Amino acid sequence: MIINIDRKPDFSLYYLGSILLAILEQVPVISIEDLLSEMQNQLNEKIHVDFIYYALDWLFLLSIVKIEGGQVYYENKEIDSTQNETF
Repeated sequence: MIINIDRKPDFSLYYLGSILLAILEQVPVISIEDLLSEMQNQLNEKIHVDFIYYALDWLFLLSIVKIEGGQVYYENKEIDSTQNETF
């Protein structure tokens, strides 16, 4: 799902994640419904909400966003992979 050769590149997690981050830089707290609407406006087409959830899951795993009570919060943190003590 990160990259799928059978689907338009506009639906890759990388591309959708970049659009999500661009929106969240402008509005650091937004509802999932408003985020879906804004994503559809920027893509100029309707997309299924599942694509938004996949991109949000990916960004959540990277500790870039947090989701509470139907709101998406942008966690604007610098990530330093050299501080990872699991390796």
